[in-house]
Amino acid sequence: MARSDKSNKNEAIKQRTLEIYESLPQDKETRKKCLKERDEIIDLNYLFFGYVASHTFINNSSVTYEDKLQSAILHFCECWWWYKWKGDDTHKGYRQDLSFAVFFKPRIGEMIERELNEVKYSIRRSLCMEVGEQLGKHWGKVTYDDLSDPRLHLPADKMNSLKAIFGSLYIADLSEHEQYIEAPSSVYDPQFTDPSDEYNSIEELLIHDMIILQAKLTDKELKKMSDMYGIPIEVLRDKLPIAEKILYKRVKESLDLHNIVS
Repeated sequence: MARSDKSNKNEAIKQRTLEIYESLPQDKETRKKCLKERDEIIDLNYLFFGYVASHTFINNSSVTYEDKLQSAILHFCECWWWYKWKGDDTHKGYRQDLSFAVFFKPRIGEMIERELNEVKYSIRRSLCMEVGEQLGKHWGKVTYDDLSDPRLHLPADKMNSLKAIFGSLYIADLSEHEQYIEAPSSVYDPQFTDPSDEYNSIEELLIHDMIILQAKLTDKELKKMSDMYGIPIEVLRDKLPIAEKILYKRVKESLDLHNIVS
């Protein structure tokens, strides 16, 4: 398909999706019952759900792309009516100026992670950080092979938890191991929040993708985001330095708070 044809098709999908949402009633209970419209939205945006699935990292070796895709659609069915809903007495509603993809990608991605991750992110991170500090490497680069490094000294319980996380011994019962894990899970970590109320700006979208990639966004990544979300790449480039500063400030505040309470 020629690029112009693909672009025209994408624009038609976006336009029809907006038309459907703008036709929905604002009454919450009535809105939720518009299942015919919901199903048409899913059909129109099926490729989008595939994109979300392929760009969501899951720490579970048994989870396939198809599992993530089904999870994405399932969770969309739970929250599809949020978009363009102005709220009521029970909820303030959501911003009305975001595109469909910008609104749903980080929200659904986080819902997939919460459902399918085998080990809590904060548990894996805190243990791997301890290994990384001893071995002089980034916690995200720690592997099962590092556990046999003679420089590494960990209590047996933490070592067993890590082996379980890497899938080497057995499926871990986290309740048996959480008592050995230090504070991060009890410390407010502002960059990981409730997806229902966050991600309401381009900066938050950029921050979310930097956290998922665990790296700064390259121009190639910005181009992919521009194509998917329909945001001009110049806008993403302008917002990226702001997003980087916000993320740096949040991480620093989180670390400072952790140092105070630990």
